[in-house]
Order: sequence, then structure tokens, then C-alpha cells
Amino acid sequence: MDNYIVWFVLGLALAGAEMLVGTFYLLVFGLAAGVGGLVALIGLGLVPQLLAAAACAIAGTLWLRKHPISRGKAVLSLDLGQRVEVEQWKSATALRVRYRGAGWDAEVAEALPDQAVALYIVGQRGNTLLLASTPPAV
Repeated sequence: MDNYIVWFVLGLALAGAEMLVGTFYLLVFGLAAGVGGLVALIGLGLVPQLLAAAACAIAGTLWLRKHPISRGKAVLSLDLGQRVEVEQWKSATALRVRYRGAGWDAEVAEALPDQAVALYIVGQRGNTLLLASTPPAV
């Protein structure tokens, strides 16, 4: 079997595996294998094929580190801005609230002048809701 066929099959396999992972690194390696296949197709030896594939893989990896495509902006939670009812104040900043029919631990994100009965979700830290007296600006 010719070297270029092996390179192209490897490139397609890596690009296909990228669809399962979603980090773009396997796509870069698949493209690098494609470049190795092109070098093999024009008739150069194994060492130039490996050097071309390695150079493309290194350049692509460095580019991905500088331009992090795989790390998109966090999706805003659909819970932001929703009103919750206070069940119990545990302390000046910690409380228990009712939201979506269940009890949640919550913390007040800002200082409140009084212990309000209705608060709004402005964030989340793990399973703890962060609350404020006014809804967040969207």
C-alpha cells in the first residue's frame, strides 16, 4: 500500500474521531496527516513526510493554544433573572429558597437593606443560587 493512502486514511480517521471529542486538536492532527499524505503523493521520502506532518501538527497546536476555539463563552443559564421565594434565612447572607418546586441553598450576592421575601437569581456556584433584590440586566 502506498504511503499517501496510509496518511489520508489516518487523516480521515483522526478527523472522524474529532467529531466524538470536540477539542479541535484531533482535527489539527488529521490535517497534519493530510499534509503528510500530500508530501507522499508528490513523491518525497518518509523523512520529509514525517517532518511536514510534524511541522503542521506543531503549528496547528500552537495556533489552537493562542486562539482557543474549543473554549466558547459560557452559555447563560436560563435560571438567571427568575424570581425565588425565601423559605428561611440561615444568616445575613445564607438562606433557603423555593424555586421550581424544590428547596435550594442560596447566598445573597449583594448586601440587602432588609430581609426581602422575593429575590432574583443572578448567578450560580455549584448547587448554590446567588441572589439579588433586582433582576440582572440582560
